[in-house]
Amino acid sequence: SLLCKLGVTLKKILFILLGSLFFLTAQEKTSKTPPAIKCVVTGDEIDLDESSAYKDGKVYFCCAGCKMDFEESPKKFSKAANFQLVLTNQYEQTSCPITGDSPGHDHHKAKDMRKTMVEGLSVDLCCPGCLKKVNKSKDKFSMLFSDKAFAKGFTLKSDSKSKNKM
Repeated sequence: SLLCKLGVTLKKILFILLGSLFFLTAQEKTSKTPPAIKCVVTGDEIDLDESSAYKDGKVYFCCAGCKMDFEESPKKFSKAANFQLVLTNQYEQTSCPITGDSPGHDHHKAKDMRKTMVEGLSVDLCCPGCLKKVNKSKDKFSMLFSDKAFAKGFTLKSDSKSKNKM
Protein backbone atom coordinates (compact mmCIF):
# COMPACT_ATOMS: atom_id res chain seq x y z
CA SER A 1 0.00 0.00 0.00
CA LEU A 2 2.89 2.37 0.77
CA LEU A 3 4.43 1.58 -2.63
CA CYS A 4 1.11 2.38 -4.35
CA LYS A 5 0.88 5.75 -2.56
CA LEU A 6 4.52 6.46 -3.40
CA GLY A 7 3.88 5.54 -7.05
CA VAL A 8 0.89 7.92 -7.25
CA THR A 9 2.91 10.71 -5.61
CA LEU A 10 5.81 10.19 -8.03
CA LYS A 11 3.40 10.27 -10.96
CA LYS A 12 1.96 13.58 -9.69
CA ILE A 13 5.44 15.05 -9.26
CA LEU A 14 6.46 13.88 -12.74
CA PHE A 15 3.27 15.36 -14.21
CA ILE A 16 3.93 18.73 -12.51
CA LEU A 17 7.55 18.77 -13.65
CA LEU A 18 6.66 17.94 -17.26
CA GLY A 19 3.90 20.57 -17.25
CA SER A 20 6.33 23.18 -15.92
CA LEU A 21 8.92 22.25 -18.51
CA PHE A 22 6.33 22.55 -21.29
CA PHE A 23 5.22 25.97 -19.98
CA LEU A 24 8.80 27.28 -19.79
CA THR A 25 9.63 25.98 -23.26
CA ALA A 26 6.51 27.60 -24.72
CA GLN A 27 7.38 30.93 -23.08
CA GLU A 28 10.94 30.85 -24.44
CA LYS A 29 9.62 30.42 -27.99
CA THR A 30 7.21 33.36 -27.69
CA SER A 31 9.58 35.78 -25.95
CA LYS A 32 11.29 38.19 -28.30
CA THR A 33 15.01 37.76 -28.43
CA PRO A 34 16.92 40.83 -29.58
CA PRO A 35 18.76 40.58 -32.88
CA ALA A 36 22.40 39.54 -32.63
CA ILE A 37 25.00 42.25 -32.90
CA LYS A 38 27.08 41.55 -36.00
CA CYS A 39 30.26 42.93 -37.52
CA VAL A 40 29.34 45.94 -39.67
CA VAL A 41 31.68 44.76 -42.44
CA THR A 42 31.11 40.99 -42.71
CA GLY A 43 28.02 40.29 -40.61
CA ASP A 44 29.98 37.79 -38.50
CA GLU A 45 29.98 37.50 -34.70
CA ILE A 46 31.70 40.48 -33.08
CA ASP A 47 34.82 40.62 -30.90
CA LEU A 48 34.25 43.25 -28.19
CA ASP A 49 37.96 44.08 -28.29
CA GLU A 50 37.67 45.25 -31.92
CA SER A 51 35.81 48.56 -32.04
CA SER A 52 35.99 52.00 -33.57
CA ALA A 53 34.54 55.39 -32.63
CA TYR A 54 31.60 56.36 -34.83
CA LYS A 55 29.01 59.16 -34.46
CA ASP A 56 29.80 59.69 -30.76
CA GLY A 57 29.37 55.96 -30.21
CA LYS A 58 31.27 52.77 -30.81
CA VAL A 59 30.86 50.13 -33.52
CA TYR A 60 32.17 46.58 -33.22
CA PHE A 61 33.88 44.21 -35.64
CA CYS A 62 34.82 40.55 -35.86
CA CYS A 63 38.53 41.27 -36.41
CA ALA A 64 41.19 43.95 -36.82
CA GLY A 65 40.99 43.63 -40.62
CA CYS A 66 37.33 44.66 -40.65
CA LYS A 67 38.09 47.52 -38.29
CA MET A 68 40.73 48.75 -40.77
CA ASP A 69 38.31 48.40 -43.71
CA PHE A 70 35.69 50.42 -41.83
CA GLU A 71 38.10 53.15 -40.80
CA GLU A 72 39.32 53.50 -44.40
CA SER A 73 35.80 54.08 -45.73
CA PRO A 74 33.12 54.37 -43.04
CA LYS A 75 30.55 55.70 -45.53
CA LYS A 76 30.57 52.32 -47.29
CA PHE A 77 29.41 50.63 -44.07
CA SER A 78 27.34 53.46 -42.58
CA LYS A 79 23.93 51.72 -42.79
CA ALA A 80 25.17 48.68 -40.88
CA ALA A 81 27.03 50.90 -38.42
CA ASN A 82 23.92 53.04 -37.82
CA PHE A 83 21.86 49.88 -37.25
CA GLN A 84 24.45 48.57 -34.80
CA LEU A 85 24.41 51.85 -32.83
CA VAL A 86 20.68 51.30 -32.25
CA LEU A 87 21.07 47.60 -31.42
CA THR A 88 23.73 48.39 -28.82
CA ASN A 89 21.45 51.02 -27.23
CA GLN A 90 23.85 53.86 -27.90
CA TYR A 91 21.20 55.56 -30.04
CA GLU A 92 17.43 55.46 -29.71
CA GLN A 93 14.58 56.25 -32.02
CA THR A 94 13.07 59.69 -31.39
CA SER A 95 11.05 60.23 -34.57
CA CYS A 96 10.09 58.73 -37.91
CA PRO A 97 13.19 58.05 -40.06
CA ILE A 98 11.21 58.87 -43.22
CA THR A 99 9.83 62.30 -42.28
CA GLY A 100 11.61 63.19 -39.05
CA ASP A 101 8.18 63.74 -37.48
CA SER A 102 6.86 62.21 -34.28
CA PRO A 103 3.28 61.08 -33.60
CA GLY A 104 0.96 64.05 -33.22
CA HIS A 105 2.69 66.19 -35.86
CA ASP A 106 0.49 68.28 -38.13
CA HIS A 107 -2.39 66.06 -39.19
CA HIS A 108 -1.19 62.73 -37.75
CA LYS A 109 -2.03 61.60 -34.22
CA ALA A 110 -0.28 59.02 -32.04
CA LYS A 111 -2.91 56.47 -33.16
CA ASP A 112 -1.58 56.84 -36.73
CA MET A 113 1.84 55.52 -35.74
CA ARG A 114 2.87 52.27 -37.44
CA LYS A 115 5.67 49.78 -36.83
CA THR A 116 7.81 47.79 -39.20
CA MET A 117 10.40 45.10 -38.51
CA VAL A 118 13.89 45.37 -39.98
CA GLU A 119 16.35 42.54 -39.28
CA GLY A 120 14.57 41.76 -36.01
CA LEU A 121 14.37 45.39 -34.85
CA SER A 122 11.04 47.21 -34.55
CA VAL A 123 11.09 50.69 -36.13
CA ASP A 124 8.31 53.22 -35.52
CA LEU A 125 6.88 55.21 -38.41
CA CYS A 126 4.71 58.30 -37.96
CA CYS A 127 1.84 57.28 -40.25
CA PRO A 128 0.36 54.74 -42.67
CA GLY A 129 1.86 56.70 -45.60
CA CYS A 130 5.40 56.11 -44.33
CA LEU A 131 4.64 52.45 -43.74
CA LYS A 132 3.44 52.19 -47.35
CA LYS A 133 6.68 53.79 -48.63
CA VAL A 134 8.79 51.41 -46.55
CA ASN A 135 6.81 48.35 -47.63
CA LYS A 136 7.16 49.34 -51.31
CA SER A 137 10.93 49.71 -50.95
CA LYS A 138 13.11 46.91 -52.29
CA ASP A 139 15.65 47.68 -49.53
CA LYS A 140 13.92 48.55 -46.23
CA PHE A 141 17.21 48.37 -44.34
CA SER A 142 18.86 51.05 -46.48
CA MET A 143 15.76 53.21 -46.46
CA LEU A 144 15.57 53.26 -42.65
CA PHE A 145 19.27 53.25 -41.71
CA SER A 146 20.88 55.45 -44.38
CA ASP A 147 22.71 58.45 -42.92
CA LYS A 148 19.84 60.75 -43.97
CA ALA A 149 17.14 58.58 -42.34
CA PHE A 150 19.30 57.95 -39.29
CA ALA A 151 19.77 61.70 -38.74
CA LYS A 152 15.98 62.21 -38.95
CA GLY A 153 14.91 59.36 -36.71
CA PHE A 154 17.60 58.49 -34.17
CA THR A 155 19.43 60.37 -31.44
CA LEU A 156 22.39 59.64 -29.22
CA LYS A 157 20.85 58.33 -25.99
CA SER A 158 22.30 61.01 -23.72
CA ASP A 159 20.87 63.75 -26.01
CA SER A 160 17.39 62.24 -26.38
CA LYS A 161 15.82 63.81 -23.29
CA SER A 162 15.41 67.11 -25.12
CA LYS A 163 13.43 65.54 -28.01
CA ASN A 164 10.10 63.78 -28.19
CA LYS A 165 10.36 60.02 -27.94
CA MET A 166 8.23 57.82 -30.18
